[in-house]
Amino acid sequence: MARAWPFGKKLIKPRQIKRSGKRKIIVYERKPDDTSGEKMADRSHLEDAAFKDAMALLGDDSKKK
Repeated sequence: MARAWPFGKKLIKPRQIKRSGKRKIIVYERKPDDTSGEKMADRSHLEDAAFKDAMALLGDDSKKK
């Protein structure tokens, strides 16, 4: 017959959650951003040679209308 298991079972303690009495509240401030209007007005990418080549390859039908 087999011998008894020589090692004992470990007791698992339940996790203790540390709760602070006061929570930290983080407030973010959004600053006005005027660069988005500049980015929308910038149309230099339409004069790029790679863009023109891609539109020629795909067929730009917007100029026909």
